[in-house]
Amino acid sequence: MKKINIGKDFSPDPAGRFNSDGPGNGEVFREKVLRPMIDQLKGDEKIVIILDDGVEGYGSSFLAEGFAGMVKYGYIKGADLLAKLDIQYEDEDFKFYKNRIIQYITEAKYASEIYPQ
Repeated sequence: MKKINIGKDFSPDPAGRFNSDGPGNGEVFREKVLRPMIDQLKGDEKIVIILDDGVEGYGSSFLAEGFAGMVKYGYIKGADLLAKLDIQYEDEDFKFYKNRIIQYITEAKYASEIYPQ
């Protein structure tokens, strides 16, 4: 099982949607961390996402772009992405962020946008 500890493996301050929003944004997380790891999964393998280790919180723009962007740019369907993620936290305050990730992925329209590469 693969693991992404967002606070330690990516940024202690994940914020913003696009590269233009500064470091630690959702676009970089999706393209440089999450997408390559999803592409390496085999069979029923999952990625454990650790939300609360070294992070104080998340902006909605980071969560929407970082996770739901996988769906809206046509990389993977929402149900398939959710099946590949095991979102974990110990601090109960982070249940809110897990629920937001699930909501954004569920509401995203598959291949509704073209990623400007």
